[in-house]
Amino acid sequence: MTYSPPTHPLEVLQKLNFDEAVGPKDPRFVNLDAARGGSGIQASLARKFGLDLNKDIFYPTQKRHVLLFGPIGCGKSTELLRFAGKLEEGKRILPVLLNVRGEIDINNLQYADMLMALATALVMTFEEKDLHIPAEKMILLKNWFVEQVATEEKIRELAAELKSEASAGMEIPFLAKLMTRLTAAFRTSSIYKDTLREVVKRSFSQFALAFNELVGAAEEILARENIAERLLLIVDGTDKIPLEDSMRLFVHESEQLLAINALVLYTAPITLKYGGSGISKIDTDEVLPIVKLFERNGTRHEAGWKAMEEMLDKRIDPASFADPSLRDRLIEFSGGHPRELLRLLRMACELAESEIIDAATVEKAIDKLAADFRYWLQPEDYELLARIDENQGAHVGNDEQTRNLLWRLALLHYNDGSWRSTHPAVRRLEGYKQALSKISSP
Repeated sequence: MTYSPPTHPLEVLQKLNFDEAVGPKDPRFVNLDAARGGSGIQASLARKFGLDLNKDIFYPTQKRHVLLFGPIGCGKSTELLRFAGKLEEGKRILPVLLNVRGEIDINNLQYADMLMALATALVMTFEEKDLHIPAEKMILLKNWFVEQVATEEKIRELAAELKSEASAGMEIPFLAKLMTRLTAAFRTSSIYKDTLREVVKRSFSQFALAFNELVGAAEEILARENIAERLLLIVDGTDKIPLEDSMRLFVHESEQLLAINALVLYTAPITLKYGGSGISKIDTDEVLPIVKLFERNGTRHEAGWKAMEEMLDKRIDPASFADPSLRDRLIEFSGGHPRELLRLLRMACELAESEIIDAATVEKAIDKLAADFRYWLQPEDYELLARIDENQGAHVGNDEQTRNLLWRLALLHYNDGSWRSTHPAVRRLEGYKQALSKISSP
């Protein structure tokens, strides 16, 4: 069936969902590799785990934990879906995807929560694929559950119920039910969550051994069935947790994560990268940049414009604009950030007074986006932004002020973060213009 983009602004609004990850099989998918200014993140990520996608060469290590950084809304979820799809095409790595949003509380995320959710995702994947792990291969997991969870007085009712069911055996169907119940407890009950966190922390060595036994047994089954050689646990949504939580999780508690002998890929907030992620023992090299509309010297980057035009045209029929140049206007003021383009499109559709989006509507949408920044930007922020632009995007430090501007997208970074630029909508604000005028004046 041929895909046709919506034409009426109200229909566009109905189909816009910022939290929806567009996978490679979705007709709205756009390849942004060249637009981002590089050869693409897929091959780079694969090599982190010992895999050459082009030559199908695989030399995996026992374990590898990698962080993928990038601004919120830059397309990390889409790239992870695309990466998982590429892996599934071969027989080297089986991806197990976990999106923590909706599964656990991302506003108060700890390693115990995430590891429990990861174990659940692994078990559920095996149940969906009708793959069976022998009970004798999960003795450590059963022992941990019986000795640590089922004896916990604070969750007596849940523990008693699950313990009686466990007597039937630790098979995948029961294990899927068990892990789903425990993960749900993390999400729905503060008492259960606090108690289960305590259980995992005080018995972490036993839990880690059980987790590793589960991973090892799963990979044995995959190899025996000629499905894959290894598992890759992919955690999405962890780029949206607060900086303090991400520091605790990926820096201060990295030893607990690294105790898991598996290949694991996590998303991480860009502020952690600028906040000193280098002290983490987890691999922190990978950054997914936004789309580049201009080179640092001001030259137009055609691949970026073409990709953003394609992205926009797949969300709204080009004929819905009074003039083709209005599409470029929205793209220009997105700064190359995919979600900012969709925000501008949403605002334009909300402001449209007819079925056709005219120039006045586009300008109102841009002003509305700029006004969102005006609410929180301070005089010293304008001064810093103007100074960065005056120096052609040169770094002037990574202090808390700069990290906040990056986090909230008033400041955008390109390529590998080697240069930065103020969000185009911010440049329309009087505070920015005055700050730039002061710097430019003798």
